[in-house]
Amino acid sequence: MNFFNENIEHRNTNSNTRHKGIALILIMIGFFNSCTDTVDVNVPDGGPRLVVEASINWEKGTSGQTQTITLSESTSYFSNNPDVPVTGASVVVTKDNDGMQFVFEDQNNGNYITTNFVPVVDQSYTLEILYNEQTYTATETLMSVTDINDVEQTIEGDGDEEEIQLKVFFDDPINIDNYYLGEFNSSVNPLLTLTALSDQFTDGNENFIEFDNEDLVAEATVDISIYGTSERYYNYINILIEQSEGEGGGPFQTTPVQLKGNCININSPDEEVLGYFRLGEVVKTTYTIL
Repeated sequence: MNFFNENIEHRNTNSNTRHKGIALILIMIGFFNSCTDTVDVNVPDGGPRLVVEASINWEKGTSGQTQTITLSESTSYFSNNPDVPVTGASVVVTKDNDGMQFVFEDQNNGNYITTNFVPVVDQSYTLEILYNEQTYTATETLMSVTDINDVEQTIEGDGDEEEIQLKVFFDDPINIDNYYLGEFNSSVNPLLTLTALSDQFTDGNENFIEFDNEDLVAEATVDISIYGTSERYYNYINILIEQSEGEGGGPFQTTPVQLKGNCININSPDEEVLGYFRLGEVVKTTYTIL
């Protein structure tokens, strides 16, 4: 009789345990199912913004007469459509010291081109865009850059972390505040890599800008461009680089700040205009990985 009762109690205990286990599984299934619910995020849409891509680049050894400015309108955050080309605008750049004007002709695809630009180092230029009965302006100075002295290839890291690194050397003029932008376009990666540099601690010395990529292999090519930039553009592009590299950087990354270019709507100064008007000399070379 005691044996019978003990068996009944044992079966009841096993049954309770099974019921608890089943209940726990059902709770877990319900939890994970609830995690798959679609969450609709309402992103404020302030309407299209004018996007100004106006980089006047004077490559050393060329006349620099042919230049292109691209205008477009932004689309909403979740839109599958690219930015919309702006046509029908008036685009003029004026050399401020003598009033010489360079008209950029509408190509009806968002591009505006001039073939008679006159680049002068340390000269100020003003961009004026007339579009939708609004006037947009920006002023910048054409900054110089020295020639590239050498490109040095080294290996950084150990084992699986090993990668090829390039250092691009150039002389920095003494007693002048200089700011640089390095642009690297490799044959193994379709995305441009940008690096900003100030001579704050290296004035008058041979400076260098670094580029590394774990995908670089022997015989890959890297197109290298070094631009002279203004201090204001250096600050702008430096923030842009930091924010792009910080994406997915974890919970302790710096909170992104609003990035504002130098283009202003003089009719409505509070309007947000995207992009930047800049001018600078540029030196270029192509390096083949050994």
